[in-house]
Amino acid sequence: MDIQKWWVNDDIYCQRLTADYLEEATKMLETSFYPQENVCMVLGISEDLEAVRELRDLTNAAAKDGISVIAIDKKTNKVVGTAFNKIQVKNDPVFENFAKSWKSPRSKALVELMSEIDSLCNLFDYCQTDCLLELMFLGTTTEYRGKGIAKKLSEITFEIGTNLAKGVNARKSLDGTELPLGPRPKIISAIFATIATQKIGRRLGFEVVAEKFYNEMDFQGTKFSDVITNGSTKLTLEYKKL
Repeated sequence: MDIQKWWVNDDIYCQRLTADYLEEATKMLETSFYPQENVCMVLGISEDLEAVRELRDLTNAAAKDGISVIAIDKKTNKVVGTAFNKIQVKNDPVFENFAKSWKSPRSKALVELMSEIDSLCNLFDYCQTDCLLELMFLGTTTEYRGKGIAKKLSEITFEIGTNLAKGVNARKSLDGTELPLGPRPKIISAIFATIATQKIGRRLGFEVVAEKFYNEMDFQGTKFSDVITNGSTKLTLEYKKL
C-alpha cells in the first residue's frame, strides 16, 4: 500500500493512520493525551480504566472513517502525534449514541461536555451544511511538543477535508481497501482546549464561534480552573470552510 508522507522536519513525518499503527496511536492517547490534555486531566480519564476502554471504542470508530492522521519519528518508528478525526452528519449524534451504553461517569462527562460546547453554536445550521469534519483528538507526546507537529496534523486534516469537499475521495481505510466518498464535509470544526491549539486555530484561519471559560465549569464539585494551571482559560468552538 502506497502511503503519502508529509514531512514536519528531517526527522518527523506524518501519514494516514493505518492498521499497523492503530494500537500504538491509541496507546499514545492513553499515555500522553488523556493524562495531560486540559479537559481529560480534570475529568481524570487516565485514572479510570473503564473510561479509557470506552473512549477506545470511540477512537476506533473514528479511525474507520479513513481521515485520521499520525506523526512518526523516522529514527524510532514511534507514533509521536495523533489527529483522530471524525465525519459528523447532521441529526446523527455519534458521540451521544456511544455514551448511551457507557458506564464511566468520566467518559460520559467528556462526551456531554463536547456536546454542550457544540450546542453553543450549531455549526450545521450556522454554516448551512449537513456534514462536517471534526478535528477531534489532536495531541503529541510530551517530549515532541513545540516542534510544529500538531499544526502539521491540523493542516493535513484540512487538506483531506478540502479534497473531500471537492469530490476527491481522500478517505483511506486502515487496511487500504476503498471507502465510499460520501458524505462530503463542507467545513472543518474543532474544540480547542489549550492556548497552543487555539494559536494553531488562529494561524490556520479558523473562526471562533463560541467559547466557555474554565472558571465557569466544574466536575464533581471541582472547578476546572482550579486544576488547569498552564495558562489556558477557556474552550473554543471553531471552524473553517473547506
